[in-house]
Amino acid sequence: MPKIFISAGELSGDMHAGLVISEIIRRRPDINISAIGGDNMANAGAKLLFHIRDTSFMGFTEVVKHLPFILNLFRQTVRHLRETQPDLVVLVDYPGFNLKLAKAAAKLGIPVVYYISPTVWAWHQSRVKIIRKYTKQVLCILPFEEDWYRAHHVSAKFVGHPLLDRIKISTEPIINETEPYNITDPIRINLFPGSRKQEVERLLPTMIDAVRQLRQIYPNLIASVSVAPQIQSQPLRERFPDDQIEWISGKNEELMRNADVLIITSGTATLEATFFGTPMVVVYKMSPLNYRLGKLLVHVWSITIANLVAGKRIIQELVQAEASPQKIAIEVHRLLADIDYRNAMRHSLQEVSERMGKPGASAQAAEAILSFLPNSR
Repeated sequence: MPKIFISAGELSGDMHAGLVISEIIRRRPDINISAIGGDNMANAGAKLLFHIRDTSFMGFTEVVKHLPFILNLFRQTVRHLRETQPDLVVLVDYPGFNLKLAKAAAKLGIPVVYYISPTVWAWHQSRVKIIRKYTKQVLCILPFEEDWYRAHHVSAKFVGHPLLDRIKISTEPIINETEPYNITDPIRINLFPGSRKQEVERLLPTMIDAVRQLRQIYPNLIASVSVAPQIQSQPLRERFPDDQIEWISGKNEELMRNADVLIITSGTATLEATFFGTPMVVVYKMSPLNYRLGKLLVHVWSITIANLVAGKRIIQELVQAEASPQKIAIEVHRLLADIDYRNAMRHSLQEVSERMGKPGASAQAAEAILSFLPNSR
């Protein structure tokens, strides 16, 4: 029986890997898949060695704090690879852990494929040497990544973005809105504070303060908070009591489609919102130490994928001290009151969506992964 081990340490990786696992098993139901992952991967057919609720850490200081646990997890994972000898290891993002796992797997003689590349083109570019040495191929989900990797002598293939396998986007031309929002209109501002506890703790209070400031202008404003599966909503409800705030889990697509404006944490969710064409402001905060370290290593001018794909700043980013309630409220107000600005963003978001390819990324990734199994060529 062929065996594959897949490592995805965070929620977005679990969602995307779950789709690929479904495609793999549909083609090869005899395959045994073990994994570090979450509910999506388990539901698709993987047997979990560890669950992502225990592995999602953000930033240098959080990693140091949990280092004993991470080292133990790594040792147990390598032991699992040594004992089970899978035919292939598939890594999904999560570079701090997975790049070390690539080296360990390669030393055990197990081929490695990287699906959903670490953003080595954005920061800490020296990591491309590890990818070149220990992986057979990188399966890219952003259109510019394939050329970047090939220029650095890494085998790479653009398979499309897996979000397009989960959501249905409109291909109809954008119809310009003609009137700005009136202060008496019912307005829906939806908040995406992130999928990790540290992000939520840093960003949600700021987002809610911005909503409360906006209510001084738009008294009929309603807000919904997207609560990630691994985040408990009840403590948040108790901390932020507000009859005009809804706490919703598992309905990201609905929240993105139905919002007038999104206040959203930098990450995968910003690209998902791009596909729906919903105007947004992107925010991000990290610890001062992590931010200073990041400034030394980051080599891109934007933290938002849509901006990078567009080659220009179409979405406003508010980072660290700039991510204040006042500045967030000012940007949201502009997106409601300045109809030309709002329409320009909607058109630009659709242009980015068109550049991201078509549905079928998970199927293409599954085919590429299966091609590395013995006797498959």
